[in-house]
Amino acid sequence: MERKFYLGFGILWTGFVLIACLADGNTVPKSSFFNFPNKDKIAHFIFYFVFSIVWLRYLIIEYKYTSKRVLAGIIFIVAALMGGIIELIQYYFTSTRSAEWADVLANCSGSLAGVLIGKSISKKENKL
Repeated sequence: MERKFYLGFGILWTGFVLIACLADGNTVPKSSFFNFPNKDKIAHFIFYFVFSIVWLRYLIIEYKYTSKRVLAGIIFIVAALMGGIIELIQYYFTSTRSAEWADVLANCSGSLAGVLIGKSISKKENKL
């Protein structure tokens, strides 16, 4: 049951991230509440933080005899590649989005934080 939850949520979250990052920039609603500098970097961090925790949890359940360090490394690499590819797609194939190195950094930072916290949660669960 838990395995199916993380798999389903992981697929949905990945789809959400892809759509959010590739949707026409003019269709994103403007809000005065979230009107501060670099707000998109916070969104990138959160997108990849959640992405990494969810997929790490799934992999830990699915491959319980594989090192958590290896699984965390795989998730980080996949997240970094996905974020980089999305930025390239934004640069080459969209007219309302722009590619930024700061977005890649926010993606990688979110993923790193996600795998570190995900591993920490897993360690605490194993002690119970």
